[in-house]
Formats: sequence, C-alpha cells, structure tokens
Amino acid sequence: MTTTIHMLTIIVLCGVVTWITRIIPFILITKIKLSEGVIKWLSFIPITLFTALIIDGLIEQQDGVMGYNINVPFLITMLPTIVIAVISRSLTITILSGIVIMAVLRWVF
Repeated sequence: MTTTIHMLTIIVLCGVVTWITRIIPFILITKIKLSEGVIKWLSFIPITLFTALIIDGLIEQQDGVMGYNINVPFLITMLPTIVIAVISRSLTITILSGIVIMAVLRWVF
C-alpha cells in the first residue's frame, strides 16, 4: 500500500510540475502587455523550429536497429490535438488537450 501511495504522489507531483512549467507561462503572458521590441523578437522564431520539434517527436530510432520508425502514440495524439487547436484557437486548451490525450492513450495501451 505504501508503494501505491508513493507512486500516486509522484504522479500527482509530476502533473503539478508539468502544469506549472507549461501552462502558467501562457496564462501570465496573456495578462501582460508585451512591448513592441519583445513582439518583434518573438516574430523571429521561425515555423521551422516548431516543425523540427514535431518531426523530432514523430520519428524515432530504436536501439540496435538501423533506420527510423514512426512514433505511433505521438501521431495518434498529434492529429486530434491539431484539430482542437484549429477549432479552439487557444494555446492553453491545445496543450491541455494534448497532455490529456497522450495520458489516456498511455493508460489504455
């Protein structure tokens, strides 16, 4: 029983840390008026950076095997998350839905 409580505590704390590091900055930035210089600086972040992050998560290489494989759980999570992003137009809702979809997918499989 102690091991179960310990594991649940770790899971909850990991969830809190994830929430703090991913969600709170987006909430705070919507409350702050950004200066023109900051907005201009942020505009230099190219779409290729985001594409590289997505491709890095989508394609994986297994140890001892030549070549690459598609990360199927990532792909299954990515598709509905993109649809939610287009519909909601909210970064917070998109991130939360992606986290929940991946969590459910890992729990089921």
